[in-house]
Amino acid sequence: MITKLFAICLIVEDLAKSRVFYEDQLGLTINSQDGGFVDYKLGESPLALFEKKSAIAMFPAQYMRPAGGSVIALQVDNVEQTCLELRSEGVEIFEGPKQTSWGQTVAYTHDPDGNIIELTS
Repeated sequence: MITKLFAICLIVEDLAKSRVFYEDQLGLTINSQDGGFVDYKLGESPLALFEKKSAIAMFPAQYMRPAGGSVIALQVDNVEQTCLELRSEGVEIFEGPKQTSWGQTVAYTHDPDGNIIELTS
């Protein structure tokens, strides 16, 4: 049946604005792009962004939910250092860095569509 995660795909309102966040502020590298689509290779599975108006080529807009309901955890080498670098790029870290009761260091920000981005090490 299901054997592995193929990709995480987010529907975004404004692809250009999202690309600034994911590429310029988070520093992700483009794997591929085509019109209203871009993806970033993160380990074995890509993170893909589809602009809502282009995603209707795959499925009708009536099946799309409002944006901003996802949490994406991105592993970094050092959460504190990453937060300093992101803040210098204008990214607002709304929680953390902090250590969880199970020993994980985390911090949180939002992407332009309101999805929560967890930075973790």
